[in-house]
Amino acid sequence: MKQLFSFLTIVILLAIALVSLPATVDAHQPYCEFSDLTSDSVWEVPDSTVSYAYYGNLYPQTDIDYFIFEATEGQSVLLSLSIPAIEGQEDFAPVMVVFGPELDMDTLAALPEEIVAPEGQGAMMVPLGEEPEYWFEPFGQRYYWNWDNYFFDAPQDATYTVAVWHPEQELGRYSFVIGEEEIRGGDQECMASFDDYWTPLVDGENPYREMMVMDDNHMHADGSTHDHSTLIELSPDSAPIVDLQVIPLSDGTYNVRVQTLNFEFAPQNIGMEPVAGEGHAHLYIDGVKIARIYGEWYHLETLPEGAQMISVGLYANNHQPLAVDGVEITDMVMVEELIASSE
Repeated sequence: MKQLFSFLTIVILLAIALVSLPATVDAHQPYCEFSDLTSDSVWEVPDSTVSYAYYGNLYPQTDIDYFIFEATEGQSVLLSLSIPAIEGQEDFAPVMVVFGPELDMDTLAALPEEIVAPEGQGAMMVPLGEEPEYWFEPFGQRYYWNWDNYFFDAPQDATYTVAVWHPEQELGRYSFVIGEEEIRGGDQECMASFDDYWTPLVDGENPYREMMVMDDNHMHADGSTHDHSTLIELSPDSAPIVDLQVIPLSDGTYNVRVQTLNFEFAPQNIGMEPVAGEGHAHLYIDGVKIARIYGEWYHLETLPEGAQMISVGLYANNHQPLAVDGVEITDMVMVEELIASSE
């Protein structure tokens, strides 16, 4: 009887422990404005049903940022703005307009002359509320001033344009939020740059990287060049899938496991023409590449102090990143979760 009681006690305790485990954290997929958005250089939302947070800059003072998204008739698309809680941005309040078919043509007359409106489309100002809510975002461990969510009901199947600007032409940083379904992902380099992003904009100091990165093509020791900037777009039906696992070892090092589906490592073809279903991977820590991966296992000696994220991306033989609908094929492990799982 005592043995049965002990067994039942263990089962109950295990059940309680399992229920108490934290769920996997999902959040907006972050992307950053490393190059200034304009009416000729817009950010195309990959999927308006998925939740994205685009970290933008209204710089210079006359800046207007543009986004486009696809929606089907009757689809309700979440739109909002969040203002990073950076010193001096307490009262920073950009505004947002949506352009599309069957929207009010009279709204166009009230917009600033500098705004480029798509030909033949009407517009509506997005109501964001009267006061933002001060809010702590647990995934990124950051504070924001969040404006109200607005659900835009698409009147027909179409491409819609969003423009963001400040009516008093103030400098500042913002996050354009679109979509509801929270799926882990986003731009690793954007995540790694958050510490730099959480600083005030300064007039006369260019916040974009376009002045620093002149060319994505670069030369290797063998004299060959390749281009990391051009994505190789793949069909969702046949695209590879990558899964990253990081296993802490007793000596303080880590085993990294990169498992793939519809993809084979082909170190013998490095630098050759792309071949469907083969290539190699890049391993990153906080957006900085630390290794080229040619197989399922890699031994990582150490993590830098303060490291936040380990990620991996799949690349073709010629070093171009593989992507689906403009989003690179990647996976990531957050260091905080890794440490918690090993304790």
